[in-house]
Amino acid sequence: MKAPAPPARRVALAATALLAVVAVVLGVVLTGGDDSDSGGGDAADGGLSAEQRRRADQLVSVFENGTTKIQYGYAENLDDGRGVTAGRAGFTTDDGDALEVVRAYTDKKPDNPLARFLPALKRLADGDGADGGDSDGSRPLPDADYIAAWKRAAADPVFREVQDAQVDDRYFTPALRAADKAGLRSPLAVAELYDASIQHGNGSDGDGLPALVRRTTAQAGTPAEAGEKAWLDAFFDVRVHDLTHPVNADTAVEWRMSVDRVEAVRRLAESGHRDLDGPFTVTAFGSRYSIR
Repeated sequence: MKAPAPPARRVALAATALLAVVAVVLGVVLTGGDDSDSGGGDAADGGLSAEQRRRADQLVSVFENGTTKIQYGYAENLDDGRGVTAGRAGFTTDDGDALEVVRAYTDKKPDNPLARFLPALKRLADGDGADGGDSDGSRPLPDADYIAAWKRAAADPVFREVQDAQVDDRYFTPALRAADKAGLRSPLAVAELYDASIQHGNGSDGDGLPALVRRTTAQAGTPAEAGEKAWLDAFFDVRVHDLTHPVNADTAVEWRMSVDRVEAVRRLAESGHRDLDGPFTVTAFGSRYSIR
């Protein structure tokens, strides 16, 4: 999981799933928003072209926030025991992820709306008040003020760049390394490991991406032995099993609701979109999104 604590984002899929049910009942098809602000760099990323990386980011955004547009300003307390979840990759206050983002932002721009929360974020990351607050029952971080400040900061290009850099360092680059080490070549396989990296983290625990890759190879053989298609099919199965039977029970309720983010990529693989060439449509949680 996302070191040093449990995974930082267990997407707000309760709300997403509810919206999907409503959409189905009403006969409405939801479409992702404008993808012009889709995150990621302009240059090629590892084995992905710039366009393929952009589409991978859109896929993750669909699963994380229900839109193809990167949500730098998203911030909400999901009441999942991890404090406020915010930003494009769900950086959480109680797991230390948000602390690293705000630190990096403050290093670049000391006078920013979030800098004043650094002491409280550090206390939460250190485990002081993360579960129920301080000894007087209060939380060291005023959630409403923090959420408002995060949303203000998201209008700053510097803050968006910091979020992009954190995603690259913490999630995308480890996923690229894992794909390269396993011998995976297709852009869709890289995108799937990238998504797993964000949701499961890259730690050494049994729910992290490295463990998922090891279990897949133990079950199916290496991609060179089994073929990439067979290996990726096995990875989908292993990840679904982990989402429904996580090692860390704290994630169980949220993760069980998120299985369709894996099945959505499986459907893309089965429909021949392994090169992430656009445009294509992805269906997730009962809604359809256009990836361009």
